[in-house]
Amino acid sequence: MKILELSGQQNKIMKEFYSLNKQKIYMSKDNRKKLWDKTKNREKLISSVKKSLELHCPALAHQVERSYQDGNNIQQAVFSECIYAQALANLFNLNYFHNCFIETNCIDNRILELISSYHLSPRYMYCNKDESRMLIQAGSCDGVDSALITVLNLDIYTIEFKEREAKTGEHDLPEYGEDGQIVINDTFLNKYPQFKLMLNDQSKLNFFEVQGHNINDFDYKSVEYAVAESYSMKKYADVICSEDLDENLIMLPANQLHLWADLQGEIRPNGRNDYKVFTPKALYKYLKIKHATIDNDICTLPMSEMNPVHQRGKNSIGRYKINSLFFVRKSNCIVKKETISFNINDVRQVHPTIAAKMGLKEECNWDNIKKEYKI
Repeated sequence: MKILELSGQQNKIMKEFYSLNKQKIYMSKDNRKKLWDKTKNREKLISSVKKSLELHCPALAHQVERSYQDGNNIQQAVFSECIYAQALANLFNLNYFHNCFIETNCIDNRILELISSYHLSPRYMYCNKDESRMLIQAGSCDGVDSALITVLNLDIYTIEFKEREAKTGEHDLPEYGEDGQIVINDTFLNKYPQFKLMLNDQSKLNFFEVQGHNINDFDYKSVEYAVAESYSMKKYADVICSEDLDENLIMLPANQLHLWADLQGEIRPNGRNDYKVFTPKALYKYLKIKHATIDNDICTLPMSEMNPVHQRGKNSIGRYKINSLFFVRKSNCIVKKETISFNINDVRQVHPTIAAKMGLKEECNWDNIKKEYKI
């Protein structure tokens, strides 16, 4: 393995990290998944589980409590982020925990200004007794997951938490037209330049032709570039924290993930977000194929032509799919025994996304990382 030279900040934080004993994470991935399943189904947690969470990972306990109160599901990645942040705090003896949602003035203004310059908004803080060192777990679409700050000289390390298999980022692509052809414009490339090479690899992609199928055919160098650049610009990270197969917390240089992980690129024609229909002619074409009639914007077609989709984490139907690109929410439908009707203006169109994914190799473990970097 050709190990690259570390930056000054990477060298300092990784030397400290690997000079200490291995730190086990509080909860395995399997157990995190079981807890996540319970929370998304709003199952009542037994008292011992709640007390254990509050004691060993108060940030996750608070996230779970919030999800029960507001009815929103927690992203599985947040579970891991809280677990890894707590493990890092334990390793560095940052034994005092502050909930920034509740203790709104727990962080000094000069520290807030510093982390704001990194596009970070504090959620939780872990610190030592005199608050001369703190780990701030943060949230922002433009920033990394956390910052480790030595207050004495305002030394800061930016840290991203990632599961062993994860996306380095997923973003909406520009809207395509009635021809279905992928759009690559300067506005998108200026905002997400890391995807330039991947988009060049798929410059002739047609979303109508590939709907329902994710695209993974990219040159490896294009994906490698996308991963490396994801953490070298506005969303800058010095290091990545994850776990090895023995459930030890590990730390890697953010710009060297390609040395430790298998990488893959992905374009999803039917991504995460939905919008007002932006290819109405295509919608009408697909409805006609499904024997729909449209009268004063009211569309009626056989129930057999629509695919019901359950709400996430629930048994009830939340939407009906026309195909993988178009759907209408159940609340906007009139469902009869053999037909379904809805206003054509209530149809939603899903947006395509692009992402780069990593999967840490089996040999990516605490011992090998320490050995390879000679730290």
